[in-house]
Amino acid sequence: MIKVNLLRDHTARTRKQFVKPNVSRTGLIFLAIAVLAAGLMGAWTFYMHGQVRAGQDKQARLRVEVARLQELKKEIQKYEKLKQLRQSRIDVIEKLKSDQKGPVLLLNNVIQSIPRDGLLWLTSLTQSAQSIKIVGFTQDQETIPDFMTNLMTCGMFQSVDLENIESDKDASKFSLICITGNKTVAE
Repeated sequence: MIKVNLLRDHTARTRKQFVKPNVSRTGLIFLAIAVLAAGLMGAWTFYMHGQVRAGQDKQARLRVEVARLQELKKEIQKYEKLKQLRQSRIDVIEKLKSDQKGPVLLLNNVIQSIPRDGLLWLTSLTQSAQSIKIVGFTQDQETIPDFMTNLMTCGMFQSVDLENIESDKDASKFSLICITGNKTVAE
């Protein structure tokens, strides 16, 4: 019996034909324009994101700088208040100094007359009319004449006399009588 294969032989290779696409020039131009536009839009978007990032970084730096400047402004205001307070205190002191009269001037002159190198301290100062009695102690009796000389040179007293001196082994008690030429020293 003979068999005949009526079907086509699969063993023979045949080339398949591909369909050639039909491309128009205008389609290619539109495609090129679309690709170019997409590329330009991508580049522009990338550039704008960079600009936004740079702006945000600059904004953050400027906010930090503003906060620092605000702190400096607060410190300046604090120091201005301190300056005004000190200036008002200085003004009060200057006013009080210019308004000094009588006993204040007397005490200032007596304090300034105390010798700096000797140990001398005062215990009382009394005034009756033009006579002022100064009582004090010293460890070195040689500071008393210096004190008396300083009192005479201050210009407030007409005469300074030693009334009494009592010596102990540790200190000497003294009293001075000072006569002022001005009746209104303590007024």
